[in-house]
Amino acid sequence: MRAMTAAASPRRQHGAFLLEALVAVLIVALGILGLVGLQARTMQDTDESQYRSEAAFLATDVISQMWTSNQTTLVADFENNATAGSPYDNFKTLVQRRLPGATLQDPDITVTPRGGTASFGYDVLVTIYWQPPSAAWRHRYDATATVRLNN
Repeated sequence: MRAMTAAASPRRQHGAFLLEALVAVLIVALGILGLVGLQARTMQDTDESQYRSEAAFLATDVISQMWTSNQTTLVADFENNATAGSPYDNFKTLVQRRLPGATLQDPDITVTPRGGTASFGYDVLVTIYWQPPSAAWRHRYDATATVRLNN
């Protein structure tokens, strides 16, 4: 009897290898899904850094225009309420063309005389807003500078 019992034992093991193989396939599938998720997040982060770099470039560009423009008309040319065709209007159009969702909120430029008088130059704050297609919230980039004539 004992010989029969020992021989019957291996038959109970049938299917264990199949179960182990299914568990291994499940683990590999979860690993692949994790890698795909990481790749998708990496692409999203790359897009967001591209938009942030573009905003930094645009803000720096408008500040450099301020440095070379007529200092007596700086406020009238670059503040938010500037007229159509002004440097601010051109800047706003450029931002809206190059950043997604920038039409939702116009960029802000605040020009403040330093020390209460223009002879010390101007403090400038440029704020650009955009909203990438993949984001539920609006992004913002701020740049500050002091614009002043070199006398």
